[in-house]
Amino acid sequence: MRSLPARLATLLAVATFAACTSAPPPAPAPKTLADFPNVSTDAILADTQKLASDEFEGRAPGSKGETLTVQYLESEFKKAGLQPGNPDGSWVQKVPLVAITGSPSPLVIQKGGVKKSFKAGNDFVAFSKHVADEVSLENSELVFVGYGVQAPEYNWDDFKGVDVKGKTLVVLVNDPPVSAATDPKELDAAKQLDEKMFGGRAMTYYGRWTYKFEKAAELGAAGVLIVHETYPAGYPWPVVQGMAAERFNLAAPDKNLGRAKVEGWLTQAAATALLKLAGQDYEKLKAEAGKPGFKAVPLGVTASLNLKQAMRTVDSQNVIGKLPGADPVLKDEYVIYTAHWDHFGQCAPVDGDNICNGALDNATGTALMIEIARKMKGIAPAPKRTVLFLAVTAEEQGLLGSEYYGSFPLYPLEKTLGVLNIDGIN
Repeated sequence: MRSLPARLATLLAVATFAACTSAPPPAPAPKTLADFPNVSTDAILADTQKLASDEFEGRAPGSKGETLTVQYLESEFKKAGLQPGNPDGSWVQKVPLVAITGSPSPLVIQKGGVKKSFKAGNDFVAFSKHVADEVSLENSELVFVGYGVQAPEYNWDDFKGVDVKGKTLVVLVNDPPVSAATDPKELDAAKQLDEKMFGGRAMTYYGRWTYKFEKAAELGAAGVLIVHETYPAGYPWPVVQGMAAERFNLAAPDKNLGRAKVEGWLTQAAATALLKLAGQDYEKLKAEAGKPGFKAVPLGVTASLNLKQAMRTVDSQNVIGKLPGADPVLKDEYVIYTAHWDHFGQCAPVDGDNICNGALDNATGTALMIEIARKMKGIAPAPKRTVLFLAVTAEEQGLLGSEYYGSFPLYPLEKTLGVLNIDGIN
C-alpha cells in the first residue's frame, strides 16, 4: 500500500494536471507522480489540531469560532503565497444567513380516538427552514415512503402512485439496500448488496438526509421525518440531537418557497411505536422498502406538531485564495479545491465536554486543502489555469456555503473546469 504522503500527492497531481493541460498546440508531457512534492502529514496534523482545538469552539457559523477560523485561514493562505480570491481584493465572500432556533411541542400521533405523544430530543428532532415565528403540522396524514428515492437510472420510484402533497413523510435513512442474494435465506443481505444498485454498500446522494428533505419539498410534502439508525446513518443519535440547536438557512427572499414546513428525525424506537399504532411492523416495512417495486404505504394516522422559532441574521463567510494561472489565455479558466471549515459548535455535553470539535469533519479536509495550496505554489512550471482554494461555510447546515457560491459565483461557472471537494481524509 502506498504511504499517505504518496496518496495525497496523487490528489495533488490529478488537479494540477487538470490546471496545467492546454489547448493545441499540444502541451508538454504531463508530470509524473514522482515530479510532485509530497504534502507534509505533520503540517496537516498541526493545522487539524489548531482548527479542532477547544479555542475554536467547534467552528459554528456566526460564532467566535468562525471569527478565529476565518482569521486562521486567511493567515495560512497568505503564508502559502496565495492571492486574495475575491475579485474585490478580499479573502472572503460574505454569505448572508438567517439563524433559527426552534422550540418544538411534543409530536402527537393520532389514530381515531387514540393518541400517542413523543418527546422532543428523546424521541424526535424537528426544525423548520421557514422564516416564521411559528410553524405547525395540524393533523397531517402520515405516509411511509420507504427510502424516499426517485432514481430513474435505477428504475426506482418510492413515490409511484401516491400523492404526498400536504402530507408528512416517514422515510428511512441511506439508500435502498438491494440484495444481490438469489436466495436471501442463504446469503446475508446486509453484506451481499447489488453493486449495480445505488453503489452496493456505498452511499449515493439518494441516501443523504439532505436529499430526503429536498425530495419532500419537491413533491409538496408538509413534513418529513427520517428514521434514524446509527449504522446506516454513520453517526449516533446525539449527533442528530445536536441538529435541534440553532439552525441556519440562506437569507434569500425566495429560499423557503416549496420547502416542507417541518423537517426532522425519529429514533428507531419512536418509529417502531408510531408504526405499531398504525397497525404496521417496522422491520417488515423496512424489508419491503429494500425491494424493487416497493409501494408507499398510507399509515392511516395523523401528526400534529408546533414549532415556535426565534431568529437572528448572521453574515457568515466563505474564505477563498487564488493561485493565478501562468498562461495569458488559460488563466481565465479555473480549477477549484473546496473543503468546508464549519462544524456544529457547542453541543449537548458528553462527559462534561460541550464542544463538538470536528477534527475529522472537517478540520482534516481543510488542513489538507491548505497544505495542497502550499505545495501547489512551489510547483514549476506553474499551472496554466487559475487554481482557487475555497473554504466554505455552513456545510453542516445543508451545504449552504457551497449553494451560495453556486448561486453567486466569484468566477464564471462556465469557465470552471472542475471542483475537488475534500470532506474528511483517510
